[in-house]
Amino acid sequence: MPSTKALIKPELLVWTRNRAKITLEDAAQAVNVAAEDVQAWEKGEEAPTLNQLRKLAAKYHFPLAVFYLPEPPQDFAPLRDFRRLPEAEDRSISPNLAYHIRTAYERRELALELYGDLRERPHAFPLKAKSGDNPEAVGEAIRKFLGIDNDAQIQAARRGRAFDFWRRRLEEHDILVFVISGPHYGVDLEEMRGFALAKEELPVVVVNGKDHSQGGKCYTLLHELTHIILGESAISNGSAGKFGSTAEEQEMERFCDAVAASALMPPELVLSFPQAAATGRREWSDNNLRAISRVIGVSREALLLRFVTLHRATWKFYNEQRARFLEEYRQTALERAQGEKKSVAIPRPIMLMSGNGRGFTRLVLRSYYDQRITLNDVSSYLGAKVKYIPALERAAFQPAD
Repeated sequence: MPSTKALIKPELLVWTRNRAKITLEDAAQAVNVAAEDVQAWEKGEEAPTLNQLRKLAAKYHFPLAVFYLPEPPQDFAPLRDFRRLPEAEDRSISPNLAYHIRTAYERRELALELYGDLRERPHAFPLKAKSGDNPEAVGEAIRKFLGIDNDAQIQAARRGRAFDFWRRRLEEHDILVFVISGPHYGVDLEEMRGFALAKEELPVVVVNGKDHSQGGKCYTLLHELTHIILGESAISNGSAGKFGSTAEEQEMERFCDAVAASALMPPELVLSFPQAAATGRREWSDNNLRAISRVIGVSREALLLRFVTLHRATWKFYNEQRARFLEEYRQTALERAQGEKKSVAIPRPIMLMSGNGRGFTRLVLRSYYDQRITLNDVSSYLGAKVKYIPALERAAFQPAD
């Protein structure tokens, strides 16, 4: 008995493969056919079987129903790519990163629908700036908007909860924050540390969980928040402004870095430490940098760079130390990669809460409490088996400690 052919429009095959950033060769390998066969399907000369279409859907990370739409959906707004290096300026986004960008858009659209079902609207994001503005003033505006005070920031950092502290504040102001974590669909830090979807309602920040440092994730969070303030959806990996970028892009990334530093390390907080109070540029011991950075909840490198802007260190000293920091990062990454092969698995509810965030999880659960969606919907939207939902519920509504 011949296999049933999938009655779909070939342009949907082209659209899904392009959005998934999958090559013809990789698509063909997933279905165990020749690349010419996939080409023939996309041209409408032949059609895949239902089983082959299911395999393509799994490879592209698209629901099967998408292939049966009457026409390709309207494209997502492009994200400005600040990841370019001189030797690879035209490199494409990896399939995993494309998947996470698409997922971020879909989660935001779902969140807007849930708000509508609840007859509510998220607060409009009020902060706006231009890259020529004073970064110190923008950083101060961020702290005021989020309600950040120095004592609360220090307390969170001392408990090792700096990132959770800042993330909660963003989520409390209707900013969706997702973290890419877990062994599946991971993205290398060299490709992406974070990206932002700049929207007036429910803007989105996505942070790469492969950065295991509290200070590093905090810096990425505030850097991407600044892109939202600029009204610029963007992908960043920390190399922009240094390699392969246009003058405009370099200016924008320097501005985002400066604002993130100002928001995380306001002058009155940094200069409140006796070691930093004395005026004048000087060299800093690693112990001094570590002591202050841990209390604030930032990295030693970020603190030293902040000292440069506050005239407490020289560019020469920072550049000398940066080489050492980079070597440390490289060694730490190697050690962690070796350790992950035999590490204990993170409990699923914790991983789900990290990925989904409290804001999105609470919204889904409130919709369930209001009988707008079913328990199966909750399971689907949060990517959680039903047995994990009680643990997610407890974590979502647990007050900050």
